[in-house]
Amino acid sequence: MQDIAAELMAGGRQVAVARVQGVDDNMDRPHRHEFLEAYVLEAGQRDHWSGGQVHRITTPDIITFPPHDEHFSYSPPGVPFRRVVVYGLPEAVLLEDVRRRALAQVRVCRPGAADASTVSLIVRRMIQLQEGLGDRAQDEMGLLLTQLLVVLQRQQEIDAIAAEREARAAAIIRHLHEHYTEHIELEDLAEIFYVSRFHLAREFRRHTGTTVISYVNALRVDQARRLLQETERPIGEISAQVGFRNVTHFNRVFRDRTGITPREERRARPVHRPG
Repeated sequence: MQDIAAELMAGGRQVAVARVQGVDDNMDRPHRHEFLEAYVLEAGQRDHWSGGQVHRITTPDIITFPPHDEHFSYSPPGVPFRRVVVYGLPEAVLLEDVRRRALAQVRVCRPGAADASTVSLIVRRMIQLQEGLGDRAQDEMGLLLTQLLVVLQRQQEIDAIAAEREARAAAIIRHLHEHYTEHIELEDLAEIFYVSRFHLAREFRRHTGTTVISYVNALRVDQARRLLQETERPIGEISAQVGFRNVTHFNRVFRDRTGITPREERRARPVHRPG
């Protein structure tokens, strides 16, 4: 595969761009270069090897490589792809913090619809400038490269926050499954997971569609139904065992969730007779 953008960089450009499409057009060995790279996948699927790790990207993902990172790309047999590579010297990135982050490590960005549209517009403008003005477009190309990296880094921050929220929600759910028989207060959960009470409640509802208390009550009632069907323990004992403070509250929650009382649940259990 001819790397037109790399040839332009070798000719003295600070920023260069090129669009390529193909099938079974795979690199046979890693390569590295002194400029940073943004690989924008416009169609298909592509695997990128870097540092012993494979990053699979699909449309409209973007992967960025810092200078001197050894990497190569390939696709499954017969899978067509179209991509744009944007190369830039570090000094072409106009914002210091954006440059620092771009140079730090390989990053995969999975933009939402709005950011994907913005990336497409930036790339299209870069190609137009390069084809129309050549060397004379370098200042604006640097500006567009900086803008592209800002968009990608913003999406990466959003993804990181979302991943943190997902992990916290999973940890909260796991905690509830392990401790639902105990007394649970929202304030205590918030302290355990280092968030505000309001923030925890909002995040939990967004991820589960229900409140913490409702979720805990569902766990308690499910366990109570099992005990009512499989044991002869008194209802009051079962109520306490699954975490309810008193039988009255247990009866009310149980009926609200199942439509019957605990006593009716026990009477409805299958009768097993000796064969």
